[in-house]
Amino acid sequence: MAKESTTPKAPKAVVADAGLTPATDVAATPSPAFTENVTPAGGKDGLIACISCGASEVTYNAAKGMFRCAFCRHEWADVKLDDAMGLSHGIGELTGTTLSSNAMDIASDEALVTMKCTGCGAEVVVNTDNTLQARCHWCKHTLSINNRIGNGAVPDGILPFTITKQQAMASISEFAGKRKTFQHPEFTASFKPENIMGVYMPYMTVDGNISAKLDGVGETLTKTVRREKQPTIYHARQFKVGRTLDLHIDDLIVETSSDKVDIHSDTSTNNIINAVLPFDVKNIARFDANFLGTEYTSERRDMDVKHAESYAVQHFMTIARGAVQSSVSGYDRGVRWDSEHVNVKGTRWTAVLLPVWLYGFVETKKGKQITHYIAVNGRNGYVMGSIPINTKKARTVCWIVTIVVSLITWPMALGVVLFG
Repeated sequence: MAKESTTPKAPKAVVADAGLTPATDVAATPSPAFTENVTPAGGKDGLIACISCGASEVTYNAAKGMFRCAFCRHEWADVKLDDAMGLSHGIGELTGTTLSSNAMDIASDEALVTMKCTGCGAEVVVNTDNTLQARCHWCKHTLSINNRIGNGAVPDGILPFTITKQQAMASISEFAGKRKTFQHPEFTASFKPENIMGVYMPYMTVDGNISAKLDGVGETLTKTVRREKQPTIYHARQFKVGRTLDLHIDDLIVETSSDKVDIHSDTSTNNIINAVLPFDVKNIARFDANFLGTEYTSERRDMDVKHAESYAVQHFMTIARGAVQSSVSGYDRGVRWDSEHVNVKGTRWTAVLLPVWLYGFVETKKGKQITHYIAVNGRNGYVMGSIPINTKKARTVCWIVTIVVSLITWPMALGVVLFG
């Protein structure tokens, strides 16, 4: 690439200096000190009661987005967490780390929780690895854990399913049907979309008050010289490019289950659940185990903020790059960022559960089991997944295509060489 002399001035599109404070490297993390953003109290541990008559036969109607009492038929909607905790306000004033009551560090890995039924006094054990509610085996009252406990099982908010099981089954069937040509025969034979499960996955929503600084080199094309049977020469001008900006980031979603964060897992493809983002997180409700009902399960988080914040900072940097993109469009050969720094002034973390429909298939490959998943967003129906490939069939088709192409192109090439 031929280069002309560098000029001191860049194209006019710039982001004004926003009074950047001394920046830290992208790998840096916020101060460990935190402020608590108190989560509004949920229902009392134990009996779930109708707010009108006190009956415990309460169900959640996903189609209406309402709770319904089976006794008095009263219906009511839970308050949105965003409104209750003011999660859309004050982002620009955030300093340090602010944690909701249920986003604080996990105090224990103990998964078994004993609840005392307020209906009859019986004690019921719940495994929070699998569910956050149960029924009393004596009086049949519904028991649940609505308030914070020490093992990270209970979040601040939950986003209810709106996509039904039938809709999710149809989406998964369509997804698998379009990829039927090279499917593993065992997958095709055992495929039963009705085996999907509705799962609430643990995430955190993060608000960030950050500043970012990017420095690099931008290029503009000045001349192109094309030569017959010779490489094309491009003449370009190079410019030093710098951008500083302040950003207020609202509701970044960060995974808080360690096995989903591991995108290089060789035993599972469950990280594909992040491919069905985004979720309409503004509609997250204050957590109530009634949202789970009997149809859905839930997974508890196993990552504290100190483990998840490095992923959040990486996302902050990605957002910063996107924010300055329009200001560097004048460099028609692009910009290479050589130095990137983000200064996290303040963050606010909230623990939530988000809805996903999952279908799984276990493939045995070279003596190792790999679980493939197809996921459906429980709110908008977006689907993504991993389907095991019939490698023998794919290899055979590849060889056939190669041979056919060779039989066509080799005579043509030979003719050009012999007859010009």
